[in-house]
Amino acid sequence: MTKKRLAGIVSVLVSASLVVWLVSRVDGAQVVSLWRQSVKGYLWLALGLTGLAPVLGTLRWQGVLRAQGVRLPYATALRAVLMANVLNSFLPSKGGEVVKATYLREHGGLTLGVGSVVLERLVDLLVLGLLGLAGFAISGIGWGLLAGGLLVGAVGSAFVLALYVPLDRFPLPSAVRNKLGELARVFRLWVRCPGAVLQTVGSSLAVWSAAALTVCCLVSAFGLPLRWSVAYALFPLCVLAGLVPVTVSGVGTRDAAFVQLMMLNGVSLEGATMVALGYTAFAYWILSLLCLPAVGWQLAAWRRRAVSTQHRPD
Repeated sequence: MTKKRLAGIVSVLVSASLVVWLVSRVDGAQVVSLWRQSVKGYLWLALGLTGLAPVLGTLRWQGVLRAQGVRLPYATALRAVLMANVLNSFLPSKGGEVVKATYLREHGGLTLGVGSVVLERLVDLLVLGLLGLAGFAISGIGWGLLAGGLLVGAVGSAFVLALYVPLDRFPLPSAVRNKLGELARVFRLWVRCPGAVLQTVGSSLAVWSAAALTVCCLVSAFGLPLRWSVAYALFPLCVLAGLVPVTVSGVGTRDAAFVQLMMLNGVSLEGATMVALGYTAFAYWILSLLCLPAVGWQLAAWRRRAVSTQHRPD
């Protein structure tokens, strides 16, 4: 058994164990009561916000591509993002992002695809880190200062490395140096295009805000005594906890952080658990179901292309 497969199995076991532990602590009768009394309008609003994630995520990725001179049609980029969302729900370390990189093979090469995805991911983590610092400023919870500060520092260091360190001059194999040089070029072109920077950062903030508002809707749906401003501030702290690479897509660690932080702010165990697992259900499982038709359409298109290639005359 390879180390990668073993790590995947361990991640699944840790996520499942944490979810079972969270569920085992609640009073089933209170959970049923909260569900029956929930305001379904807020749940529908949460569903609508969930559907915005791939739409805004596509704009975020196109902001990076725009700086590279790549005019990838929105529909094509959206299909790549939809497929990535499905795979990210089941693979550790955002493995679905590989799909987006491979989509650019016909629009600039695989190196450009990888560079665009890496840059987009770093911008996304930078925005999350800044939101974590803002969450600390509002809530006073030290985890936001520690995790947010470390994340902003790490992303900032990556940008300095890519923009100012001549990676292509390192004593490395020529193929590696060339690829590092191309990756650095992706970063340099992006920072030189203010419109692309604004689109990428703004879309990233919109994606995280839509996710945070999903949590706010769940809080109101179940009638919990928590202000939206506090729920919004706690959200990035919980997502930062989910970045610890011991679970699948943060399932378990993020939910446990939601429960703990919300209980510290006067929310019952049952209410906090329903919001935590509800966010996971909306942001990952339900979102995957919404994106699944696009995956089926793309797989069928690839199959048709493969069949047509096989029957094409020499």
